[in-house]
Amino acid sequence: MQYANRENQGTRHYRSSIKKLTEAVEVFNQQKPAFVISLGDFINDDFKSYDTLNSITNRLKPTLFHVIGNHDFEVAANQKSKVLPALKLKNEYYSFNKKNWKFILLNGNDISLIANTEGTANYKEAQVMLDKLKAAKAPNAQPWNGGLGQEQLNWLKDELASAQKKNQRVIVFCHFPLYPEELPYNLWNASEVRNLIERYANVKAYLNGHVHKSQYFSKNGVNYVTFKGMVEKEENAFAIVSVFEDHLEIQGYGKEVSRVLKK
Repeated sequence: MQYANRENQGTRHYRSSIKKLTEAVEVFNQQKPAFVISLGDFINDDFKSYDTLNSITNRLKPTLFHVIGNHDFEVAANQKSKVLPALKLKNEYYSFNKKNWKFILLNGNDISLIANTEGTANYKEAQVMLDKLKAAKAPNAQPWNGGLGQEQLNWLKDELASAQKKNQRVIVFCHFPLYPEELPYNLWNASEVRNLIERYANVKAYLNGHVHKSQYFSKNGVNYVTFKGMVEKEENAFAIVSVFEDHLEIQGYGKEVSRVLKK
């Protein structure tokens, strides 16, 4: 959504996200999916925007789960600790199960300059990670990106191993993409996360936002899908994903692309 009460900037039509989110809520309430996931950047930069959007999503009948985006932390330093409560989250990363599926929601802002207050351990670690990427001339050496810390990586490994043991299929969600490797918007430690999830044959897809355009890549048995930003121009963009034993179906609305993902 990346909503803000401000004038359009290029292709980003900030105020239009209210109308588009309202339309999406109406469609979801009619279609009755098992749940709804926001892939991050709920707001653009004004903490008051949370109240505006929550007044709309409160009308959702399905449960809403949030992935945290970089813009969700583009607030004043003394407001960063209030972001999770505003998104009604208890944890920055978490998972839940539905039938024989496990859904894993990552926090790509774990180690970042945006989400952490200057001087904290995570902020210092983020600066070191970013400096190393810059020295290597990595395309994703950008201050608006972030990475997964070791604790979250260990947790992800445990979640994937547990799902494999229980014969659960897995879909992973994160704000930041992992592919293609030359993309400047990738998670800072994208290759490490890719190598981890691709080791598990039960991982069916990795779904993300951040790039603002629809993209699809298939690598080592995992379907990587980037969804278009709702904030882009005047036509809406959202989707409903249906899961089956041998494939996923994405029904795109507005400018979002419809796809059939097989594995």
